[in-house]
Amino acid sequence: MSPGARRLTLALLATMYGFGFIDRIVIALVAQQIKADFALSDFDIGLLGGTAFAVVNTFASVPLARLAERAPRKWVAAGALLIASAFTTLCGATSSFLQLLVLRLGMAGGSAGTEAPPHSMISDMYPPARRASAISMFMLGVPIASLLGSSLGGTVAQLYGWRATFLIIGGLGLVVSLLAMLLAREPTRGSAGNETQSIGVLGVARVLLREPSLRQILIGVSVISLGSFGMNTFLPAFFARNYGMGPGSAGLAFGLLSGFASLIGTFLGGFGSEYLARRDPRWLVAVPGLGAIVGAPLFVAGLMQASLVMAFPLMLAGSLFFYMAMGPAIACVHGALDSRSRATGSALFLLVMHLVGQGLGPPIAGWISDAVSSAAFGAPDFARVCAGAAGQVPSSACAVAGATGVRWAIACFGIFYLWSGLHLLWAARLRKA
Repeated sequence: MSPGARRLTLALLATMYGFGFIDRIVIALVAQQIKADFALSDFDIGLLGGTAFAVVNTFASVPLARLAERAPRKWVAAGALLIASAFTTLCGATSSFLQLLVLRLGMAGGSAGTEAPPHSMISDMYPPARRASAISMFMLGVPIASLLGSSLGGTVAQLYGWRATFLIIGGLGLVVSLLAMLLAREPTRGSAGNETQSIGVLGVARVLLREPSLRQILIGVSVISLGSFGMNTFLPAFFARNYGMGPGSAGLAFGLLSGFASLIGTFLGGFGSEYLARRDPRWLVAVPGLGAIVGAPLFVAGLMQASLVMAFPLMLAGSLFFYMAMGPAIACVHGALDSRSRATGSALFLLVMHLVGQGLGPPIAGWISDAVSSAAFGAPDFARVCAGAAGQVPSSACAVAGATGVRWAIACFGIFYLWSGLHLLWAARLRKA
């Protein structure tokens, strides 16, 4: 593969991954409007944005990864995004919570193919010494999608309603999937390592579980995912409830926060960890471990500020450290596997990570938000009195209670980053110097 074709393919893979990510978090962008239209609780939003998506997404990832071990991986990834984008577009025509929930399951099944197959392609496109940085470059699709998609999605929702957001994001995803089918190149398997016979799902699982360092990395990244999805699902609502922002402004704030933080954090995590690992391999996971421990208190301190001018810089500074782990983690997993097992390895790794993070994070955060909101409201009938649009009247008792609940729910999930950092430091200690 020529350098130009490799760069184009990596860019297309990153773009597909970005749209797969937007499918995950699009509910967060329009949560306030959906909550008002369908009279939902924060727990319901957590189920819609998290568990409903995660269960199908994680279990669909393994068969799609196995298909990618045998079929051209670019077709698996692009076809999966095509399916996910079609379901995203259909969400714009829903008229009930149940219909939206069913279509979210279809979105989840499709987006499952936008991660593991591209991981396998990248490991065949780049040699082992450059995989962490290459995978981190692939993951830059997330911050770019977060920055552009969140601001666009929030603005569209504010101007035309939440259904239009689904229609536009889904339509753009369809275009990207077709471009990838036409322009992406399939790398030769085994070009970056020794090719062997695929060892199967159970064989890959044994490789991941028998290595102590990989076990700690898996636990650490899963806990990061728990904190990330728990917080991100409700961050636009946090900005709206606590600082009086509309959907467009809240989406822009969320996009700037998550976009810039993940852009810089992913870059530093991949290239910085890889640079230090040339001297000592333990730095590959020690750097993101230290970052998680440093970032958590900064982020929580920002959450507690009454002024957005004070809150945003602290939250941004803390978030920079939260996005450093995935590139190094996947590089460690692929270093233990051959060319025909890496997609399956990524799928199993992501299955655990997303099932724990997205499956449990948003509904638990929603439950905490509802519980704290009810306590702040001072009456047991908070859910009934403040349902739907009644809970979003500015400065009302319902609105103040809802703002308090979502702030403390997100703060609770910030603590998970401290926990994850300890596991990553332990994994670094177990790696061979």
